[in-house]
Amino acid sequence: MSRDYNHKDIEKKWQKRWEESGIYKADDASKKPKHYVLDMFPYPSGEGLHVGHPKGYVATDIYSRFKRVNGFNVLHPMGWDAFGLPAENFAIKHKVHPRAAVEKNVAYFKQQLSNIGFSYDWSREINTTDPAFYKWTQWIFLKLLEKGLAYESHEPINWCPSCQTGLANEDLNADGTCERCDSKVEKKPIRQWVLKITDYADRMLEDLETLPEWPEHIKEAQRNWIGRSEGAEVDFEIVGHDKNITVFTTRPDTLFGATYVVLAPEHELIQELASELENKEEVFAYIESARKKDDIQRTAEGKEKTGIELKGVRAINPATKEEVPVFIADYVLVHYGTGAIMAVPAHDQRDYEFAKKYNLQIRQVVVPCSEDVNNPPQKGYEEVKRETVIVHLRDTQTGKYALLNWHDSLEGITTAIMGGVEEGQTPEEAALMEIEEEAALVGVNIVHRSPFITSAKYCASHKKENRCAHAHVLLAEVDGVTTQGSIADGEKKKHTLVWVDESEVESLLTPAHQKQVWSLLRNESPLSGDGYLINSGIFDDKDSQESKKEIVQFVSGRMTNTYKIQDWVFSRQRYWGEPIPVIHCEKCGVVPVPEDQLPVTLPEIDHYEPTGTGESPLANIAEWVNVPCPKCDGAAKRETNTMPQWAGSSWYWLRFMDPHNDSALVSEEQEKQWGPVDVYVGGDHAVRHLIYARFWHKFLYDIGVTTTVEPFTRLEFLGFILAEDGRKMSKRWGNIINPDDVVDVHGADAFRAYEMFMGPFENTVPWSTNGLIGVQRFIERVWRLQAKIKDADVEDVETPLHQTIKKVTEDIEAFKFNTAVSQMMIFINHVEKVGEIGKGQYETFIQLLAPFAPHITEELWELLGHTTSIHTEPWPVYDEEKALSQEVTVTVQIAGKMRGTVVVPHNAEQSKVEEMVQNEAKLSKYLDFKPSKVIFVPNKIINFIP
Repeated sequence: MSRDYNHKDIEKKWQKRWEESGIYKADDASKKPKHYVLDMFPYPSGEGLHVGHPKGYVATDIYSRFKRVNGFNVLHPMGWDAFGLPAENFAIKHKVHPRAAVEKNVAYFKQQLSNIGFSYDWSREINTTDPAFYKWTQWIFLKLLEKGLAYESHEPINWCPSCQTGLANEDLNADGTCERCDSKVEKKPIRQWVLKITDYADRMLEDLETLPEWPEHIKEAQRNWIGRSEGAEVDFEIVGHDKNITVFTTRPDTLFGATYVVLAPEHELIQELASELENKEEVFAYIESARKKDDIQRTAEGKEKTGIELKGVRAINPATKEEVPVFIADYVLVHYGTGAIMAVPAHDQRDYEFAKKYNLQIRQVVVPCSEDVNNPPQKGYEEVKRETVIVHLRDTQTGKYALLNWHDSLEGITTAIMGGVEEGQTPEEAALMEIEEEAALVGVNIVHRSPFITSAKYCASHKKENRCAHAHVLLAEVDGVTTQGSIADGEKKKHTLVWVDESEVESLLTPAHQKQVWSLLRNESPLSGDGYLINSGIFDDKDSQESKKEIVQFVSGRMTNTYKIQDWVFSRQRYWGEPIPVIHCEKCGVVPVPEDQLPVTLPEIDHYEPTGTGESPLANIAEWVNVPCPKCDGAAKRETNTMPQWAGSSWYWLRFMDPHNDSALVSEEQEKQWGPVDVYVGGDHAVRHLIYARFWHKFLYDIGVTTTVEPFTRLEFLGFILAEDGRKMSKRWGNIINPDDVVDVHGADAFRAYEMFMGPFENTVPWSTNGLIGVQRFIERVWRLQAKIKDADVEDVETPLHQTIKKVTEDIEAFKFNTAVSQMMIFINHVEKVGEIGKGQYETFIQLLAPFAPHITEELWELLGHTTSIHTEPWPVYDEEKALSQEVTVTVQIAGKMRGTVVVPHNAEQSKVEEMVQNEAKLSKYLDFKPSKVIFVPNKIINFIP
């Protein structure tokens, strides 16, 4: 056998052989069970790959190889997402045509991927810029148009002045800037095409529950992005007009507490009411300033709330029939709900801050109610509502607060001073009376009473009743306790008065309600939870949740849902994108391009820079734009906006199933053969791409193109690889690591195994050259084991080998690649310690390593005398008995205490374990008695009981 390991020669040799043999091609006619493994296909940038990009590709390659040798017919394709702004901006910067730039970039990416030894079926390669591909993207658009899911709009959109194009909300950074160039985005009205993704919002939300193999944090991100709010629409009449302000609210139970109404600055009613405004100039100046802010700036948490009252305009609360003021404020968005809200400052933080700033009425209508877990209501007792006070008393000289440690029936409970409000008493009078009774103090001042009431339910066993204590919260002060009198004996029996530091109060209070009251007193804020209603007319004392529909009916409102997700802006004012296949005719309107005329291809032009006018560069190409109308044959014009980059990536997995079909997007047979994708792997697309993809797939299901409702059964989301300095790899930082350089110096197999060994697949971790070198040495040690091969199996290797088969098999299936590599390293360490390994055992081990390090294992397989590829050999199967450890550690307990452990043979008899414990001096010294009983759990624990 050869003893020289030259990774460059070996890798080139086998990459060429694999390409020539086509061993990775998927077989459409195979009777094996299928498994479709897909990467989120890349955008081929001019910079090429850095070492972070292939992490997911290595994982899917390992998994695909593993599935093939486990008897599956695997589809593992690769293609290019090459339309869009990045390619066009790159082309403009480097003064080349986008098509030429893309072709060059694709060739470079493909070579880089080939150098790493991936098992892609390159016969199915697709490119979104290929007319044979985007013909079907255009076909899908026409179907969306036919079903009323594509429409034209002239509403303001996100306009990037640098990219000179419109952007969907999904194309913005978290700070509202352009995702591609970081420029400040403006709002600009422009003609655009929009897809009604909102029609599918409920289905996309509900069907997340059918995806148990998706990470929960990804599903939660989608739920938040879709943002369904269940609520109601309620009409507020405008005083003196026949028009209404329709508000959307998720809390119709708080309608009686609505003390003002807020419109979005863009709301159409403002223009209609302009003549009524007494402060028109001020109002329209505010509208103009709001127009310059994006949604993120307007709704940012912690942002100071601003607004302008529409003086001269009043609305009528339909529940109370009271007139309320009307404001405009930029925290209300015109595209969310109805673009108008009813403000309930007692129960909403945003409304509360606004009301405090503008001195507006705050009316509580919901009382939150907590149950005392230490003294809960008892079954069979009647519930009685009781008006109470809870008062915190502060000594102004010491800064300490008075608390009561309760005895008798409330033993162990610590509270503030509290008591009932008798008929005819005010809460302030009741509080002073309780302080006098329980603390024997006079000269006390009530300095604050919270505007909010809370309540608690508990059992008053001495009265044989359950109480709902309706609590008024107060703060009182006393100037020293020198005026304290004698506390009555009856009060002393019930409780002890203690004075504590402010910092101790919260920790000493025991009932949850008491803690809530303290928090409310220190940091007054609205009560956002549920409870029972007050100040709500005929609905008083009713449960707030259960009253929602009744209150909506009471005011003739409508239950409805609204969504955070908005319809998808689906046009760009650029050249490098799929032409939208419609024609505009003055007589016939928007006319679809006939399907037999697809694809509508991009014209070849020299100048493709944005026009700066808001129109696509295509608008300047008269010979392409001017065409006869397909309906009336009159003069007409092509659509000059193009599709966004997201278009092709919203359905591409279906084309991989049948990439050369000229007559259909995918044939019925091939879709049934391969759909859905079994494992989809990628990162950084938790919402945008995955939501778009799910939307298009569901639509294609509805029109009979697919037989599956969801496109991706299992989703594996990868963590990123950072540079060695812990930062994101960037040309700006000069810390990019090129995989070509790593492969050249260390080898593709070391690179692949190291990327999987770095840490859990979903974790983000920094690159480490030292770590890479360690894995390279492991690969080289595997090679050198050839010198230790024996014809017969080595007994000392058998158990670790079967343990390794079991571990690697389970870890690959679970995408726990780092621990799989770790287990193989442990095995090699063991073999080197033993000093020899059987030929069959060595062959089995390199089969386990083959998905991770395909080149060296293929070479070793050939050197061992095999004429077939190791990547077509059946996967090793472990023997459960052999995989069990030959020795186990048993815990030893003596007289109720854990005294140590003892290592015994696996499945050792109790007598044998007892004997070994007696022979261990450090354990037997505790056995100075004859056990009355011995409890023994095989392979786990032995317990000697006196």
